[in-house]
Amino acid sequence: MYLVFIMIYLFALLAVGAYLARRVKDADSFLVADRALAWYVSTGTIVATFMGAGSLIGAAGLAYKVGISAMWMDIGGILAIVALAFIAGRIRKFQGLTTPEILGVRFNEQTRFIAALIIIAAETAIVGYQIRAGAFVLHFVAGVDMGMGMLITAAFIIGYTMFAGMLSVAYTDLIQGITIIIALLIGLPFVIKAAGGMPNVIATLPPENLSLFGSSFKDAMKVLFPTLCLVFVMQPIWQRIFACKDERTCRIAVAASVPALIFMVATLAFTATLGAVVLPGLEDGGTVIIALGAQALPPVVGVIMLCAAVAIIVSTGDSMLLSAASNIINDIYVRYINPKADDRKILFYTRLVVLVLGILAFVQIQYFPSILAMVIYAYTMEGGLAPALVAAFYWKKATPAAGFVCVLSAGVTTVVWEILGKPFGIDTSFMTILVSTALLILVSFVTPAPTQKQLSSLE
Repeated sequence: MYLVFIMIYLFALLAVGAYLARRVKDADSFLVADRALAWYVSTGTIVATFMGAGSLIGAAGLAYKVGISAMWMDIGGILAIVALAFIAGRIRKFQGLTTPEILGVRFNEQTRFIAALIIIAAETAIVGYQIRAGAFVLHFVAGVDMGMGMLITAAFIIGYTMFAGMLSVAYTDLIQGITIIIALLIGLPFVIKAAGGMPNVIATLPPENLSLFGSSFKDAMKVLFPTLCLVFVMQPIWQRIFACKDERTCRIAVAASVPALIFMVATLAFTATLGAVVLPGLEDGGTVIIALGAQALPPVVGVIMLCAAVAIIVSTGDSMLLSAASNIINDIYVRYINPKADDRKILFYTRLVVLVLGILAFVQIQYFPSILAMVIYAYTMEGGLAPALVAAFYWKKATPAAGFVCVLSAGVTTVVWEILGKPFGIDTSFMTILVSTALLILVSFVTPAPTQKQLSSLE
């Protein structure tokens, strides 16, 4: 029964996407929805993009294990959204397509190229764990083998993204954001009831599982920091700012997304924490929300919860896939290979690149032991671009050479520190930001200053 309703939900999304896809006429339509999104659509698509499998599986799995302090993993992202609200107008004014484009204009082409490669690698990884999350849903509701489930999920996300583009994705994300909120509102009281009420929850769980900081402030900050850095530079969020119809609209949209995200993050973490009482001994705690929907809730409520889970997975998967494809097309193909390509050719190759990246994401997910491990890796890799982007807007002394070294070091440090096994117990996310920021500052003092054209490009 659950699978039937999930399929109906997915086909409904396809129908809406198909209707809106008729308006896709060029690359601007496909990548930034003709820069014409209203504030409420932009808010919905920011919220739906934020709430991916990193929240559904990664943060929820952490909450199943350690309690509500796991919500700091997503609070970091919310703090980043708050920061973006203050500079959203300047981002929209630039009228770009990608974040490496900003770095290229402010620093140099080498910086743009390296940043594009980092984002492609990170966001392809994020698509990968949406694929695994989708397989979890299919496995729980219909007993589908995990390998086949990943194949089915990959096919849907890839096919839908190739077909729809940003114009359709933004409006279906609005639907999916509403679905997630409704599911959390309706589902939580039933989960509390299934847990035997709050007195039983308090008696069953260790006190630290019901503490906002868990066992230590350090552990809370350890999961906050990577998400804070990632979401601040997360290209799909910036692309939704690019897609707003004007600067005022984008400021309202980004600000309006904050209360919705606070509600979602808190409710999801609390629900997963209660899941440790309702369904103790799950082999994989990351499946707790899906397991609650399939096994512990009344069928009608369970269906809504599982459709919300699917919404979380699809909305983030298509957004990240579209984002990574835009880097290959805008920052590499059009910039270096075929600057004179017409809109029809760009649109065709963008869809082709979506297919190729989706296949790479499917292959990549086979090599990570858990979704949480892949989440932290991807977040750290892309989050390392934060110092360069902040400097691009707010530090006039940052030089072109410094921007390049900063971006390059972010990718290199992430990979090397992970390979070395995090020496001295220092988390990779801290080391990546530390190294890239230090090099940005040091190199800026010993290399030629930026030109006036570079400084004025983002004013």
